[in-house]
Amino acid sequence: MKDHPHDEFFKYLFSILGAAKEFLHAFLPKDVLGCLDLETLSPDDTEYTTPELAAVFSDKVFRCRLAGTQAAGNQATIAILLEHKSFTPPYPHFQLNEYRQRIWTLQVQNKEAPAMVLPIVLYHGKGKWKVRGLDEYFGRLPKPLLPYLGGFDYVLIDLSNHADLELLKLRIGFLAYGLLTMKHSADKKYLAEQFVVIFERGEEFLKTEEGRNFVEHLFVYYARISELGGENLKKKVTQNFSRNMQIATLSTYDQIKLEGKLEGKLEGKLEGMREQITAFAKKLIAEFPSFPDQQIAGLTGATLKEVKGLRAQLATNKAVNKRKTATKTTPRKSGGNS
Repeated sequence: MKDHPHDEFFKYLFSILGAAKEFLHAFLPKDVLGCLDLETLSPDDTEYTTPELAAVFSDKVFRCRLAGTQAAGNQATIAILLEHKSFTPPYPHFQLNEYRQRIWTLQVQNKEAPAMVLPIVLYHGKGKWKVRGLDEYFGRLPKPLLPYLGGFDYVLIDLSNHADLELLKLRIGFLAYGLLTMKHSADKKYLAEQFVVIFERGEEFLKTEEGRNFVEHLFVYYARISELGGENLKKKVTQNFSRNMQIATLSTYDQIKLEGKLEGKLEGKLEGMREQITAFAKKLIAEFPSFPDQQIAGLTGATLKEVKGLRAQLATNKAVNKRKTATKTTPRKSGGNS
């Protein structure tokens, strides 16, 4: 399958449950929102996309209970789908209908009651997406035939319809800056000029583990879509970021070896790079021995236990090397019989 930097970032961003809730609160029509009990929202990790559908959409799926007196307690399946293409598809209902049917088929196979499916399409392409009803694909149909067509709607969220300031006012900062970057992902000039804006709350985010993860993922996403050369990207970091932000982002840069991989060919994920994390933690301990263990852990992604172990290991190695050096430099006592 073709590499999609948007796919990876989208799936990461909407794996943050608070961001997903804020997204639904902010963008769903009010009458639809009133039918959902978002306090019961939980991720559904079932794989619903076929290879054919995966070429069209990335998906993050959630379940929640319905609100209201009549339907209270019933389940809804909420599918947030990211459109891969930079142009609008001519017949989105066809793919969405296939997607809905797959969800229902798997639910029935698992002996579950089929749940209402709410398809939400997140679009950040260049072309303007014009929403049409399913019946419009078929020309002017006689009205008695329309019930047999099985028409349905979907919620479209076209980021081009939302001003930057509107996005930045979202309560969850991760969602705000994530959507802002996705909105301008095809505009290389914007990405170059608004580097500071995109990462303006980075220092604040670094205060929590979740925030550090977000900064790392956003930086990787930015690097891949901006297509900045390695030295140009490093220059932007050193010129515009605080010391903490430099350490966080440049360590990420070193971990994934972004040079040569800025054209969407990122191999592996941040989570699997324990060796690089360990190497960077060792480097920080050696170069900045006064940094507390908690700070080293926060900056590198290593656990506190790992940092303590590395510090003890480095101290032991240093002591051993010191003894070896002392042994080599100590002159031997002359011996022998006179």
